[in-house]
Amino acid sequence: MIRYTDESLLPSLEKFLSAAGTDDVCACRIGCLLESYGIRYDFAVFHLQITEKGAITGAAVRYYHDMTVFLTDESDTDEWRSFLRMTGFHSLLSRQALLSERSAEPVTVMTLTKPVPTLCPPPKDFTLTCEPSLPALWQLWKRCESSDFAVPPYEDFLPDISHKLRHNTARIHALLHGGKPAASAVTVSQTAYSAVIGGVAADTDYRRRGLGSYCVQSLCHSLSGRKIFLMRDPRRHARFYGRLGFEDTASFCLTR
Repeated sequence: MIRYTDESLLPSLEKFLSAAGTDDVCACRIGCLLESYGIRYDFAVFHLQITEKGAITGAAVRYYHDMTVFLTDESDTDEWRSFLRMTGFHSLLSRQALLSERSAEPVTVMTLTKPVPTLCPPPKDFTLTCEPSLPALWQLWKRCESSDFAVPPYEDFLPDISHKLRHNTARIHALLHGGKPAASAVTVSQTAYSAVIGGVAADTDYRRRGLGSYCVQSLCHSLSGRKIFLMRDPRRHARFYGRLGFEDTASFCLTR
């Protein structure tokens, strides 16, 4: 049975995610939204799949119109399919494609498996900051936008990142040049156990100078003790992240 998470089920959801949060990108995303917003907002709705004997076999969150489903080996996928068809969504991230009638794109998950090298001082004329101007950061991302680097609308980006920064479920490392962001890396999801890195960008005027790599390494240093993931297009960026200590560990599906 898939059940809406209310106050009575909240401890069960928290315990379930904490046990799985170091092993699964979807568990990290759900845990991040739970730590960020709790269960008091209509735009972040959490569900648990529970067997007749009370065992929890899966979890999901609907964040506005986007779904994330954390599947386990014991999940009843037929029940999730029925639930998703009834609920509807704009996008769905899950370990496997659940709805054959919807198009699904593969997403490669990489995990940091090697120690991060000792971090040197920032390159000359650049300043590392954890508190860049958020409008300027978004503008940097828009200049870097491409088919595999989608940027959310500003009116969605600003309240979400601001709220997560206040609740320590996101962090930003950016290099400034002349007071403006030239490169960045952020945690798009972060819990006490794990983090998902995204927002890795370098302005076109500063590319091939190691600035994006520096931001990723600096961010990874700050996440010590957590398992660190990232998601990438299967056709892109394998060598870039491989040089930083990441390796392919899983394949997920993004359904639209």
